[in-house]
Formats: sequence, C-alpha cells, structure tokens
Amino acid sequence: MALAAGAALPFSDDILAEILIRLPALEDLGRACASCPAFRRVITGRGFLRLLHTLHLPSLLGFHIFSAQFHPVEPPYPAARAARAVADAADFGFLFLPGPGFWMVRDACGGRFVLHRDEGTGPAFNTIATCDPLFRRYVLLPPIPDDLAAAVECDVFFAPCGEREAAVAVAGALESFRVIWMAQCRTKLVAFIFSSASRQWRAIASPSWGYLNPGMAPVTERSPLHWLSYAYGCFYWLCSRLPYRSNLIVLDMGRMEFYRVRHPSGYMLEECAMVELGESRHGLFNFMFASRNYTESSVLQLFSSNRPNHGESASEWVLENRVLLSPKYKLNMLGVADGKLLLHETWFGCISLDFKTSQLQWVRGMIQTGSCTMLALYTGYPPSLSLPTI
Repeated sequence: MALAAGAALPFSDDILAEILIRLPALEDLGRACASCPAFRRVITGRGFLRLLHTLHLPSLLGFHIFSAQFHPVEPPYPAARAARAVADAADFGFLFLPGPGFWMVRDACGGRFVLHRDEGTGPAFNTIATCDPLFRRYVLLPPIPDDLAAAVECDVFFAPCGEREAAVAVAGALESFRVIWMAQCRTKLVAFIFSSASRQWRAIASPSWGYLNPGMAPVTERSPLHWLSYAYGCFYWLCSRLPYRSNLIVLDMGRMEFYRVRHPSGYMLEECAMVELGESRHGLFNFMFASRNYTESSVLQLFSSNRPNHGESASEWVLENRVLLSPKYKLNMLGVADGKLLLHETWFGCISLDFKTSQLQWVRGMIQTGSCTMLALYTGYPPSLSLPTI
C-alpha cells in the first residue's frame, strides 16, 4: 500500500540509507532523490554522499576548452543526462573568481578546476586558483618563487591525491587536493607540488635534460615535453626534440623524483598515452601516422608490460593490439576517462575506446574547429549527488 502524502516512513534514516546505497546505478539514486522528500533528505546527506563517492567513481561529463566554454557529453553516452544537468547548474565561465585579469583553465580533476590569471607577464605565472564551478567556491594558492620567471615554459595541473590525502578524504575532508606547477628551465625540470593539507609548495628538481633524453642540448625555446598522461601514481611525458630520439620520462609521485623509463624498442613514439590495464599491468597507446599511395592513415598500437615492484626493472613491452583507423579522419588523443581512451577528430567529434574490449563508443559531436589539445576533461556526479570539492 502506498504511503499517504506527508506520512512518515516505517523505518529510520539509517535503515533507509542501507537500502538506497545498494541501488546499482547513480541514475537510480537520482530518480529516488527526486521522487520523495525522505529519500532526498537521506541521499543528499554528507555522510551518505561520501560513502556513495567511494563506491561509484566520477564519470566523464564533458570537456572545457580554454576559451571558457563547456561541452557536455551527448546521448547515447551513459552520463549525458547528468552532464546536461551540471552544464545548467555550474558557472563554467568562472565569473565568481576575483579580478582583474582573464582566468585560463589549465586542468580539471574530480569536479575541480585549476586556473591561472593571465597578467601579461610572459610564460611564467604566479596567480593560481583552484575552484569548484558547481558550488562556486575557490582558493587562491600561495605564489611561486619569482626566480623561476625565466622558465622556458611552465604548466599547472592536478595530481591525484596520495595515500595520506585519500585517507583524509575518506574521513570526510573531500576538499583535499594537490596541484603541480612545473617549470621547464634551461637545464632541467623543476616541479613545485602544492598540498591543500599543508598549504605549502614542495620543490622537486629533475636531472639534466641530457639525462632525461641523452644527447639533447639545453632547452632554450620550444618545449620538448608532449602528451602528458597518468597511471599508477606516476605522470608520463614523451620527451622529444629533433633530431634526438624520443624518450618517456616520468614524475613518480610516490618517490618524488624524475627519471626516464624504457619504451617499446624498435618503435617510434609519436603520440602516446600511458594507461592502467589492471592487475598491475601498464598499457601504452601509441599513434603512428603513415602515408601510403598518397593517402594518409593512422595506426593505433597498444603495448603492455607488467608494473615493476620496487627495486625491479620494468618488463619488456609487448604489442597486444594494432588497429588501422579510417584514412578519412585524423584522430588525436584527448586523454583517459572512465577506463577508456578518448579520441577526437576536428569535424567528426569525440569517441572512446575501451581498454579491455576495444569497443568504440560515441561521446559527443564537434568540440571546436582546429586543434583540441588545449582542453580539460571534466569528471563528476549529477548536481543532486555532488559535494563541494573546495
């Protein structure tokens, strides 16, 4: 028998929470939240949402390009409805950030953005903010030392929380985050890592460029680092500067150091992304562009290797799969989300490739004309199931 309007449920909120947390999909919880005031009271409680976020990883909801435009994923992508709700509810123009100056997006992670304010001072920048556009909250980070203003190029991006920050987040402080400000200096890399827990920057310097890519001269102009990716607690870049051979270099967030790593021998890396294949196995996607019979085509290769234990050398890379892509489209890698590699073509749109099944899925149509390398992948939850991240 249905309950009369306004009637109390015949069990406590704690029992109701135990029932609702067992719903298999976030869409089910969203519908339950909208159907009944008692359900909404329990589902939107901070304790319930903290537990929910540990059971359900955030989904890809859209793409934010540096011109302050948000492009939500589109049907039939599973998170399309949540993406549209977030697009309507959030301020992706960042009008709540302090002026003067124009804020530029550098990265996004777990519902947060990190931005820098363009102050016309050259390639280095000191005014950095993290913000949550859904709840319109922000934090200004402490300034970076001025002596790095002469860096050839710099970048700012999020680092996934370490074990300590993750433990704090599970305990209730979901606002914990880490930001990396990395300067490409003439002779080496310098990374400053900011922790919201300590409110301080920690500096890490790399060995020389010659160590990271043997024979390479000091950097004086164009950046040699390309295709940033993240897997198993490490950031990876393709370090390439003609005429020198490309190398993979890593920033290990556990060991807090830079070093170069072995890449597939006998293959040229052109556009690549490191991914987590599960069971302690690394994956490396690599694009190779070729021209045959006056027709350009691209080949997507997937290599795998076992993740080395501490003190062990990495195992050899093995070519697991090789996919010849249509010559009609020149696809580029956008990044990794939801356990899938995101691929984009300027006039076609964005698709995803599942690591394990190699199945392709439509994500959304055209994001923008021209190059789409300067964008951030936004992941999160529907507004009713979200918590402030700042």
